[in-house]
Amino acid sequence: MKHSIAAAILGIAASLVALPVLAQDINIEKKRSRVHEMSDLKLKGSARKDFRRFKRKAKYYGAFYVNYAEKKAGAYWGAPNIEAAERHARISCQINSGKPYGCYLHARILPKHHDPSEAGLTLSREGSLEFREYSNLQADDRFGAFAISESGAIGYSWAEASRDWAAREAVKRCDKAARKMLKSADKDLRAALKATGGQTCRVVHYAR
Repeated sequence: MKHSIAAAILGIAASLVALPVLAQDINIEKKRSRVHEMSDLKLKGSARKDFRRFKRKAKYYGAFYVNYAEKKAGAYWGAPNIEAAERHARISCQINSGKPYGCYLHARILPKHHDPSEAGLTLSREGSLEFREYSNLQADDRFGAFAISESGAIGYSWAEASRDWAAREAVKRCDKAARKMLKSADKDLRAALKATGGQTCRVVHYAR
C-alpha cells in the first residue's frame, strides 16, 4: 500500500515541475544561514533526531517537514531557492510516511539577512560561493555561463569561444554534479528529486 501511495505522490509532483527560466540577474547572499521554526509543536521519535541533525548541518535554502502523528520527517537543504527546498522535503516526508498527506512544514533554513522582496534569482550557499569564483574567472573577450539544478547542483564555464559552447560546458558540468548528488542521496531524496525534476540543469547566467 505504501508503495502505491508513493507512486501517486511522485506522479502528482512530476506534473508540477517548473519550466526552465531564461538567464537573469543573480542575487548573491552572504554565507551565514538561520533556522526559522514555523511550528512550536514538540518533535518525537526519529523526527526529533532528524531535526537536530538538520539544525546542525543544514545550509540555505532548506526545509524540514514533519508527520507529527507518525513521528516521521523529511528534510532538504542546499537548494537554490526555498520553494525547491520545501518541495523536496515535503515529498521526502510523504515517502517516509504511512499516511503521506499528514506532513507539515516545521522549519526553514534561509540566509541570515534574507530579504524576500529583493529582486534576482537566488542560489544555494554553495552556489553563491561558486558564482563568485565563476565571476573572477571571466575575461572580456571570451564567454562563460553558469548553470544550476533545483537540487542545488552547479556547473559553470569560462574562456569559451562562443555563448553556445559556454552554455554547453556549464550544463555538462552541472549534469555531472547532479548525477553525483543523486547517487549519494538517501532513497527517499532520490525519489523526491526524480519526481520534481530536480536534476534538470539550466543556464541562469551568461558572463557575456
